Amino acid sequence: MRDFESVRIIETLRSGVSSRHLSALFSYGRESLLEMVQSDLDGLAARGGSRAVVLRGDYGEGKTHFLNTVFNLAQQRNFAVSFVVLSKETPFHRLDRVYPKVACETYLPGENEAGLEALLRDIRPDSKVAAELLAFAQDELHPKIACVLGNYFQAPESYHVHLLYRDLVGDWLPLPELKSLHRFNFGRPVKIEKFTPRLHVWDYFRLLAHLIRVRGFAGWVILFDEFELVGTLGVTARGEAYWNLGRFLFPGEGAGLEATYTIFSTFSGFWSVRLLAERRPDIEEVPARLLAKGEPRKAETVRRVLNTLLQEPVNLESLTTAEIRRMLEKVAELHARAYGWEPAVDLDKLLTVTKHARLRTKIRYTLEYLDLKYLYREEPEVRTGTLAEVSLDEVAAGEE
Repeated sequence: MRDFESVRIIETLRSGVSSRHLSALFSYGRESLLEMVQSDLDGLAARGGSRAVVLRGDYGEGKTHFLNTVFNLAQQRNFAVSFVVLSKETPFHRLDRVYPKVACETYLPGENEAGLEALLRDIRPDSKVAAELLAFAQDELHPKIACVLGNYFQAPESYHVHLLYRDLVGDWLPLPELKSLHRFNFGRPVKIEKFTPRLHVWDYFRLLAHLIRVRGFAGWVILFDEFELVGTLGVTARGEAYWNLGRFLFPGEGAGLEATYTIFSTFSGFWSVRLLAERRPDIEEVPARLLAKGEPRKAETVRRVLNTLLQEPVNLESLTTAEIRRMLEKVAELHARAYGWEPAVDLDKLLTVTKHARLRTKIRYTLEYLDLKYLYREEPEVRTGTLAEVSLDEVAAGEE
């Protein structure tokens, strides 16, 4: 008899897309890394502050799977978690494009739906939480944010609440419209200095980190996958991306994210292509470009970031043969339950055939082997190949 939950898991494995559910089922290996993360999270929960790490690993060896494992671990420790895959639409040199994705992909412990609505929906205007948020925004952030919050707590019309909520998740409300809402809600005009998303978006990150903490959560975990796409940007955009990375790695006095732990996952080849290149490595070219533009402070920060990437990356440990064998045993067990059969599988043979293959390929090979054996009831012959890796060459669009 078929077990449809096992069918769902097998189909997810077949797609090659990692998920939090799979990470909970296949949590083998990387114990030392997980212990480091646990220690960091416990420290942030107790003392506040922030910490960021850059995780380095090869394609297909479980970086996304590890991030999902951290996701589950953080939620068990009462952390809000945001998981964002960087892309052309979410490029790291433009935090004003990254923040909306972060806000919309924030999950609270015990909540199935992502977003900030659960953090904001039951805050009363006269509550201690509202007063704390308004005081923080007024003292620490761009004046626009305090105005948005004040109007959000007071707005009597649901449409106005919706507009103000959209601003808080990165769909920026134009200042003339915000001023009009303020006059409607409070009966008086308000002056707000110019707001530029590219320049002031960091204050929204700070607001969200503070909001999470004020609402009683241990802190905030941000997981950025595929950071290597920074390598496809032009040199000017890469400079901005490294500068933004510096905000997470080296928060300035009073300008960091409260109780926030950030992991950047990146392909190992990023180091050889961009950081250790024989011609024009970024550690020389990017700071020089910034100095030529008259930005010595930014150049120094970027140089510090690049030195940190070269000296202090966190490497994703390879799974041992025994750990991989346990994983393939689990795959065979799930396949048997999914399709109601008892496969006879020589796992040692599968491990030998896929000896030099990536972890993702080993799993796909095992699934293909099991599928064919189930369909034809004979020993199948499956071959593996290697796909071309994503190029990290610059693209013109990166100079936006």
